[in-house]
Amino acid sequence: MLKLNYFVPALTLSLALASCGDSESDKKETATVETTTTTSQESSENDYVLPQPITLANAFKAAGLKYQAGKTNPVGNAEKYALKIDQLMNLGVYSTDLAYCAINSKSQEAREYLAVIQKVGSKVGLESVFADKELIAKFDKEMGNPVALENLIYDIQEKTDVYMEDNDLRYLGDIQFAGAWIEGMYLGIDNTKEQAEIGKALVEQMSLLKNIIKGFKSHPGQEDARLKEVIALYEGVLNTYENQPSVKKVSKNINIETPELTEAEYQALAKEVKKVRDNIVKPGK
Repeated sequence: MLKLNYFVPALTLSLALASCGDSESDKKETATVETTTTTSQESSENDYVLPQPITLANAFKAAGLKYQAGKTNPVGNAEKYALKIDQLMNLGVYSTDLAYCAINSKSQEAREYLAVIQKVGSKVGLESVFADKELIAKFDKEMGNPVALENLIYDIQEKTDVYMEDNDLRYLGDIQFAGAWIEGMYLGIDNTKEQAEIGKALVEQMSLLKNIIKGFKSHPGQEDARLKEVIALYEGVLNTYENQPSVKKVSKNINIETPELTEAEYQALAKEVKKVRDNIVKPGK
């Protein structure tokens, strides 16, 4: 099985919450953060890596992101996703929403997102991952313990990753992460006014976008109309970013220097992020 090191670009973060101590969550959250990818095998199909949604949420929180009620995707929208690709992407969206609520001690909201993730996950063929009927009970037992909740979320995602790797379904996980990434960007996008560190974190997350697009293009159904539409949307975000004058000025190696966007450039990027996020949570609109 492919072993992956999970990295977030150009951020050497101490992501642990203040109450973590020397817990297992501490060890998971304080991993070195960089764009280099290492795997136990090299191949043209598996030469990229994508982090877990909770890692992204923690990165933004470490940069100063504050919780805003009403920004996450309502759980009631889950019934609207008929296509598998929309179900997978919104499984990712809901995964980020779960992490966003959990790390901000919004336990009841996180519980609702865990329930909807179980439901959507079963729809996309992950029944074995979510077969644990006691999952909600385990969550309820740890309610009010953010460290334990984070560990539970990590465990769920790790089981999902292992299942997809073992069954040659990595491309499904890539689509799920694409939804998780755009939701994280969306949640951070309105928090950057007077928040320089969050703005920097948003720019740094852009280095994941090429890998997300690569993941989309590993999907066997390249002739699918919805998949083509989604790829074009994500490529639109990448093109908008790469064509910014501030981005063009710096080295192509994002690890060496992070571009500082002007207000106009930031607004252009924010517009593209919101357009993609709206398309995913409200397909057909």
